[in-house]
Formats: sequence, C-alpha cells, structure tokens
Amino acid sequence: MDEMSNIVANKVTKQLIERKALIVGAATNLFMAFAGWLGYYFSNSQALALDGNFSFVAFITVLLALRVSAIKLNQTSTFPFGQFAYESLFSLVKGLMIISMLLMALIVNTERVFHYLAGEPASVLDTNVIFIYSIFMVLLCFSLAFYYKDQNKRLANSSTLLLAEYTGVKLDGLMSLAIGIALVSIRFISIDGYFGFLHYIGDALLVIALVFLFGKEPFLLVKNAFIELAGGTLQDTKQKKHIESIINKHLSEDGLLLDSYISKTGSCYLVVACICITKLDTIDAKAITASKVAIEAELNQHYPHAMLELSLK
Repeated sequence: MDEMSNIVANKVTKQLIERKALIVGAATNLFMAFAGWLGYYFSNSQALALDGNFSFVAFITVLLALRVSAIKLNQTSTFPFGQFAYESLFSLVKGLMIISMLLMALIVNTERVFHYLAGEPASVLDTNVIFIYSIFMVLLCFSLAFYYKDQNKRLANSSTLLLAEYTGVKLDGLMSLAIGIALVSIRFISIDGYFGFLHYIGDALLVIALVFLFGKEPFLLVKNAFIELAGGTLQDTKQKKHIESIINKHLSEDGLLLDSYISKTGSCYLVVACICITKLDTIDAKAITASKVAIEAELNQHYPHAMLELSLK
C-alpha cells in the first residue's frame, strides 16, 4: 500500500513541476510578444514583428499545454490508461503551427525584397531600438529555454509538452540573437554605399535566412510526435538505453530476456519485455513476478507513467 501511495505521490509531484514550468513560460512569452510588437512599431523591422508573433503563438500553445497537462491523467472508458495521446497531438500541432508561421514569414519577406528591387519606396530601420530589444529578448529566451530543459530533466526528459516548448523558445532565442547581431551591424554600413540596401531590406533578408537556418527543428518535432501517435518505437536513444538497462538488470539472467519493445505516447511509456517461453519450466513463477514488480518500481522512479508488460516468445 505504501509503495502504491509513493507512486501516486510521485506522479502528482511530476505533474506539478510540469504545470509550474508551463505557467512561467506562458507569462514570459506574453511579455516577449508585446515587446516584439512594440519593437516593430518603433524600428520598422519585420524581423521583430516575426519575433513578436512567434512569442504570441508560443503563449497560446502554452495555455493549451496547461489544459493537456491537467487532463492527461484522467482515465475514462475511452482512455482507460489516461489521455497521454493529447500530449503527442499537441506537439504535432505546435510543430505544424511553427512551420506555417515560418512559411508565412518567408513569403511575406520574399515579396518585400522583390518590391524593393522593383523600385518601391521602403523605410529605413532604426537599429538603436533593435539593439536594446535583442539584448533583453536573448536573455529572456535562453533563460526560459534553460528553465524548461532543467525542469524536464527533473522529469527524466519524459515531458513531451516541455520538450515542445523548449524547442520553440530556443528557436525564438536563436532568431533574436541573429537579429541583434545582423541588424545592429547594419549601423556601421554607409546608407549611400554599395551595401546601403541593407538599411531597407536587411531584416527581410535576415528573416529569409533564419527560416532556412532554423526551420529543421519544427519538422523534427512533427516527425517525433507523429511516430508517437502511430505507435512507433521510442526515438530518444538515451532514454531507450536507460530503460533497457533496467530491464536487463532484472531479467537477463539464465537467458530469460529475449528482446524488448519500448514506445512512448506523450509522457506515458509502454515497455514490453519478451521472455523465453522455454525457460519458464526452470524458473519459479514467483521469481518472475518479483522481477516484474522490481522493474515497475524502478521505472516509476524515473518515468512515473510507465507501464510494463511481459510477453512470452
């Protein structure tokens, strides 16, 4: 009874850690969104507008993540083991939203470059505002990314929600850093010189470059979320090796363990240990049951929503 109480308490504690991290992220992203829009108003930089939009999308998705975190443990007749699939679905949707936003930014800024080349008038960027903005945004983004990563580490990196938010805010921080370095450098270029065009469309060119430079990560997020929803094997090799080591420690003696299958849906892990059917005659059934209980207890220390099944093979 005490063991069961400890497992339940561990699950509740882990959920509180996740929800607290998401609340901090929501407040920070909302602040960064307004800062981006304000920076765009004073500097006329489309890159800052993109940064603000990116942060606002992150704020909305964090609110959704909080809802998912609240219901994922609920067991119903439709979801008897919990509603962890919503975590994977959330990551999939967030990845698609990031991709859509980057695609929109690519189209808008490519069009802006063509308009400039066609001779249409363009406004000069205010690099002083961009410099101040970039410093604060880089500090906020990377601080929040470190916080997400640290909190997820406390959860054995099992939170799909925190991983999705970490990916988004890290991308936001890298974009802010690149914006600051590139656009502030423009102030040292003569507006009447050979590279004077950068004072007008330098931010548009930068946004296009950022889309191609950092666009890979949301695709990886979508790929991993799709694999989870489709019931594929665990993609995190570090976690996979850790779980396999726990299984091997308890079942590898006398050739009992033949193989294992590990999948992940949200923060729920399904671990299937395939044991040799011909070895059952030589091993006490109580010993196998005890090994199963020991594996489950150790798994739940690191992965509170892990489920273990033994399969005969």
